[in-house]
Amino acid sequence: MGLVAGTAGPTPGAGYISNPKKRKAIEEHAEQLATAHYEGQGWTVEKLGKPYDLRCLRGTEERHVEVKGTTGAATSVELTINEVLHARDKGNTVDLYVVSDIKVDTSTDPYTPGGGTVSHYPDWEPAEEDLRPRKYEYGLPDLTA
Repeated sequence: MGLVAGTAGPTPGAGYISNPKKRKAIEEHAEQLATAHYEGQGWTVEKLGKPYDLRCLRGTEERHVEVKGTTGAATSVELTINEVLHARDKGNTVDLYVVSDIKVDTSTDPYTPGGGTVSHYPDWEPAEEDLRPRKYEYGLPDLTA
């Protein structure tokens, strides 16, 4: 599922959850809700993780689903370059399934997630104007030359 948005950082909904147990609980909860949604519509769902989270089959139809979970509001999600490229590939039919406002009880082991508000974007293709760079990779020059 990639990065999970949370409430940390300057942009509400777009922060990274550093606690790995909490992040895993959020990811799994969002994927369970997405799986139930698609299975309820007659799809057979396979959990992949990469290059996308869920592969859904129904007859001759195939749909790829990118799932994002967040403890914050549904204002933004973090995407990898590969997630964007996969969604933009005309050979793929991709949905974005976002579960926001997830509550996590950290007093239990494992943590217990619950609730959430679903935002479902069928036939998702991220537009350039909706993407904002948050990181860059810089190739260091060779100092031995």
